[in-house]
Amino acid sequence: MANAIGEQIRLDSPGMMVSGAQRNGKSSACAYLAAVLPSVIGYPLHVVIWNIPGDEKYTVRAFLQERLAQCNYDAISHRDVAVLRKRLIDVLVERTAQRAARRIVMIVDEAQNLSHEDFKRLVHIFNELNSRSIRPFIVLVGQPELKNLTDQWTAMNSMQFVGRFCSRKHDFLGIELADLEAVLAGFDDEEDPEVSAAFRVAPRAYAEGWRIAHLAPLIADAVRAVASAQNVQEAVRLPMQYLRGCLLSMLYRIVQDGMRPQLFQPALAMQCLIDSGFADVLQYYIRKENKGSAGTGGRRRAAKEGGQ
Repeated sequence: MANAIGEQIRLDSPGMMVSGAQRNGKSSACAYLAAVLPSVIGYPLHVVIWNIPGDEKYTVRAFLQERLAQCNYDAISHRDVAVLRKRLIDVLVERTAQRAARRIVMIVDEAQNLSHEDFKRLVHIFNELNSRSIRPFIVLVGQPELKNLTDQWTAMNSMQFVGRFCSRKHDFLGIELADLEAVLAGFDDEEDPEVSAAFRVAPRAYAEGWRIAHLAPLIADAVRAVASAQNVQEAVRLPMQYLRGCLLSMLYRIVQDGMRPQLFQPALAMQCLIDSGFADVLQYYIRKENKGSAGTGGRRRAAKEGGQ
């Protein structure tokens, strides 16, 4: 996701769309992006994250107040919409300048909740920043239905939205089983062992070289076993929420039973995965992710055939 966004920024695209099923960790990924995008791009930029609630439709004033509040700006009570709009633009420009940057990345999380009018407001913010010599880039992050907006905008002849927000679509999926070890390695801090998850759970095993990442093969085998029990033939990815749930269950058992983590049994690992709730939702993620992958493959095939 970070690399895909970085590539589009380097191409000076106005924005892109990231979609994925629930509980895959999109919101956590947004926070991660805010921290790493400058290093991915190789130059300073300002990143803001705007979260769109799904339980309300905004007036212009409420929309601007919410965006200001999510920029950690307190003076949002003014009645005049023009004043609030100017404050928002001023805040974005000033904070971008504070980072010695000319580029701002606005990540809009839960973007499936945006209304047609909200998208017009984003376009206006984009244009205002451009007029102040700031280069904006808008990332729409949301659930799979976000991808349907392209067809809706095309039918409504709203091509300015398509060009700004859909220059590229990225599918944010669960974790491939082959990547579990790399993901779990992030739970241990090798520079400070005392804050490492492996040290806190099993100090003796940690001293012997055991790490959280060593649980990856057990979790991967448990996922395959659950998939096989449900006659799933497709490759299965593990959403972040259920990986965390399974891992916490395993660590709790290690602590509670005082067992050596190196002797953790496969059957117990599968029970921990079931306890996380993944077995109940596996079919949902297979449907969602295969649909996304098929769409991407279809576009790639079409592009290749067109090139030939």
